[in-house]
Amino acid sequence: MINNNLILNKSIWEKLFHSWKTNKLPHALLFHGPEGSGKEGHAIELAGLINCNSIDNINPCGKCYSCKKIKKIQHENVKLILPLPRGKIKSSSDSTTKSFTEKSLNEYISQVSIKSKNPYYQIHIPGANTILINSIREIKRDISLNTINNQWKIILIFQSEKLCIPNQEAANSILKILEEPPKKTLFILVSSHPNSIISTILSRCQNIYFPPLAVNNIKKILENKIKDPNDSQIIANISLGNMRTALELTKTFPEAIRNLNCIINACFINNPKLWSESIELLTKLKNSNFQMMNQLFYFTILFFRDLLYYSYSGETTKIIFINNIKKIESINQKYQNINWDLCINNIEKTQNYINRNGYLPLHMTCLFTSFQKILKKEPYNSFDLNDWVQL
Repeated sequence: MINNNLILNKSIWEKLFHSWKTNKLPHALLFHGPEGSGKEGHAIELAGLINCNSIDNINPCGKCYSCKKIKKIQHENVKLILPLPRGKIKSSSDSTTKSFTEKSLNEYISQVSIKSKNPYYQIHIPGANTILINSIREIKRDISLNTINNQWKIILIFQSEKLCIPNQEAANSILKILEEPPKKTLFILVSSHPNSIISTILSRCQNIYFPPLAVNNIKKILENKIKDPNDSQIIANISLGNMRTALELTKTFPEAIRNLNCIINACFINNPKLWSESIELLTKLKNSNFQMMNQLFYFTILFFRDLLYYSYSGETTKIIFINNIKKIESINQKYQNINWDLCINNIEKTQNYINRNGYLPLHMTCLFTSFQKILKKEPYNSFDLNDWVQL
């Protein structure tokens, strides 16, 4: 294999290998599916297979000159297209080299290096929101030339929905060559948002869906990176089949669990100091790392999902936060017949208010107040900010 860190989808890979071996591989493929399912890694792997000098069973050998260059995304016959910033580009005929500053070019080179080691890593250049028509025109010129060593030319288009965003200029430019590419030319488009791709491109590609990764497969990868098997299991559970999320969580998981415990304690204890600490924590995250703030809300919702599941089933087999089983059992014993579903609904509403730039301290205070009412089984139907303000 090109990259041993890739969890290969055997069913998809066997079909791709068979199509290639029997000369029935389409000239344009669309790999689509959820984030972190390994679509880009499989695209690179297929590029390696097609130009490998010494195939190992049904996989590229990973050792020949061609495989090594493709893994580093430096092969002369494999071209990568992805969103780029406009930089100093003034016309559609300008070279894409003008889209880079010295800083962004160095960052791009660094990210490509990371990608060669981690097939789930997504290359993203700041200010890059669209695939430029300049990239498409360069590819048209390139594939009109003879290949080196009579190998296949393979065009990898990552985040291919951005051919069509914010306009369809690049998409319209690529249509003709997608339909009638030169011989021994393969286009592999990769997207997590295929619904954003125009129908005329979709109709020219064979669609291959990559499902979310199995929890056990993610756990096996994480066990080589994390000492505590419980942590590996929890991360695998909450990543929802997204290996990219799972790998990112390995770096921040201890902090994420500390933050989660802070929020949970504030939900169950009527203590202004705990409320203030939680509000301060979320405010800092909102200002410095909005994604991590939403991740914390997501974890909190999953914790209450565990409470809901345990209250109905009395089982722990499907508990996500297995490190908190004793706490979950204790809470359910203390607070029986509580509407945990209503709690989840309130958290989701609060997150929505804050994401719409609502005043975080007020919304979180509303949330903690609503929890106290629910836990005390006081008359309470639903959580609404306007109702709370009128009290």
